[in-house]
Amino acid sequence: MTPLRRLWSRHPVLLTAFVLAAALSVFFTGRIVVKSVYWATHREAGIAPWMTVGYIGRSWDLDPREIDARAGLPMPERGRPLTLEEIARERGVPVEDIVSLVRATVADLKAEQVDE
Repeated sequence: MTPLRRLWSRHPVLLTAFVLAAALSVFFTGRIVVKSVYWATHREAGIAPWMTVGYIGRSWDLDPREIDARAGLPMPERGRPLTLEEIARERGVPVEDIVSLVRATVADLKAEQVDE
């Protein structure tokens, strides 16, 4: 009889608990690694035309709807949110105007966070 079979026949509950605990440890360790590696380069990323307001809000740790409201941008409807470039195209203004507006709004909101 192999050692693993012997252990299973003598302590099935203990072995099951150990395997479950080991699996959970691997799962949560993997989650931590993935989140820290992915988001390390995405914090306070420079605002670009391809970004949505939701992405900017998460990147800068701000409420995206607050950015929409203060910058006078349209609230997202169900479905795919608009990028800054698409918002500029709909308004018929240069995309850099929208990007500058969002940058100023983000700077104001971050300044308010520091003051609190």
